[in-house]
Amino acid sequence: MKRHAAAVAAVLAVGPAAVAGCGTGEPQSGAAVLAATPITVADTGSPVGTTLAAIYRAAFARAGVDAVVVPTRGLPDGLAALDDTRVSVLPTFSGDALALLDRSSDARSSEDVHEALARSLPDWLTVADSATAADDVVVRTSSTVTGAATLSAFAPSCADATVRVIGESDVAGSDATLATLADVYGCRFRARVGENAGVLVGRALTAPLPETAADATTLADDRTAFPAQEVVPIVRKGALDESAGSALETVAGELTTADLAASVERVAAGESADAVAQRWVDEAGGR
Repeated sequence: MKRHAAAVAAVLAVGPAAVAGCGTGEPQSGAAVLAATPITVADTGSPVGTTLAAIYRAAFARAGVDAVVVPTRGLPDGLAALDDTRVSVLPTFSGDALALLDRSSDARSSEDVHEALARSLPDWLTVADSATAADDVVVRTSSTVTGAATLSAFAPSCADATVRVIGESDVAGSDATLATLADVYGCRFRARVGENAGVLVGRALTAPLPETAADATTLADDRTAFPAQEVVPIVRKGALDESAGSALETVAGELTTADLAASVERVAAGESADAVAQRWVDEAGGR
């Protein structure tokens, strides 16, 4: 977890010290209003988005905070839902959100992407701490071919290799991924194929690679060509109280890529997202 003090302060801002009580004329504290208002968490509709929404809702519930999940139509609609107050929390990936909000950004590292995302948001939104769970680009090949462990070391072999991009019909930017490999590493593949490729390209969570031979090697992105894709919640300022803030910290501190991948797999196999999320939250609370 990477803690950003300014973001934490913004997330927990309660707003006006007192507002009129409904129909009573008695002032209510901002904290009391927040406690009586369920937090709305966006579900962007994919297996990962549905699982993340359930995890954040369960984390809020464990902290004693009422929360409900609101369906949205992908990340663009999730951002629009924050703007029009349909939702107060949008779980997403930092790099994907930044790409939508600031197409000119060249941020790549985790810290740089988080800071650039925070700057790209309108004044009424903020981004809270990121989890270690990440949907990074994954490039895998057989170690018996070259013995390479990094993309730089493998790049000279690209011209002789075929490539398959996993989930290209569901994951935006597959062409951009190959273009980045070409631009940064000089890696231009001989052909793009559907089966029996020498190299597989995907993402850790939204386009996971199929099981491969034991000698397969995941090539390290040693030049940080691809932006970080950590799980982050984008939040309406003043929408959460301290209890809700502690729930965000639980997810940021405990949710790993392996945890999220296993949870998404169970949801995709037909298990209830709420049940899967509750199991993870109970386990995380006991760590």
